[in-house]
Amino acid sequence: MKTNILKIGLLTAWILAGTISLVAEDKAPVDRVTFKGGKVLVPQDGKLTEAIADTALANEVVVKTNGVFNVGKGKARQLREGQVIDAQGMLSSPDGTVVPVFDHIALRKGRVEIVTDGDAKTLSREYALPNGAKVLPDGTLRQGGSMKRLLDGQLLRLDGNVVASTDTVSLVGGKVVLYKDGGKTDLRRGQTMAMSDGTKVSGDGYVIRPDGTRSVLKEGETLKLPGVLSSRR
Repeated sequence: MKTNILKIGLLTAWILAGTISLVAEDKAPVDRVTFKGGKVLVPQDGKLTEAIADTALANEVVVKTNGVFNVGKGKARQLREGQVIDAQGMLSSPDGTVVPVFDHIALRKGRVEIVTDGDAKTLSREYALPNGAKVLPDGTLRQGGSMKRLLDGQLLRLDGNVVASTDTVSLVGGKVVLYKDGGKTDLRRGQTMAMSDGTKVSGDGYVIRPDGTRSVLKEGETLKLPGVLSSRR
């Protein structure tokens, strides 16, 4: 009798352990979510599968099955068709833009913006960061006795940590579109521009990597390249 009770107890413990393990796996952050056709898709077994419950990513991002997402206790925001949130908390859109979903400071075209819950406001006065640094409206970063200028496209978390930015190259309607250093550029035929990582892009659709590798953009394709932080430390 005691042996049967012991066996039942062990079996129950095994089942409970398996259940807890499955719950933990279900709540483990995924590496990205995609919003397509009104559905939230998550990677599973090498393919995208419709999410049937809230999906957690890193950076306190939680995405509901209807595409509404929150970052921590921030306000709810709606994903748009074709948008992707990755494990780094970066939101990629079909037009080639890549921006953080978490609160941050950015320098775009010489203007400092503070972005909270996806809403950007121009910085109008000195902003103190928890690490003791201060950001000035003219793009100056002051810490202790040193001062330096933020670079266009550079991103900072509100805790003062620097965020790696991303440049993109897209072919949309036969036109090459660049997002570089926080700004958009439409390349003309015959025009060539160097990206932050040294990649050269032609308005005719040719892409030449720093190692000399050459490729041709396809319609609707978007290439992601290291942005200003990665190439100018």
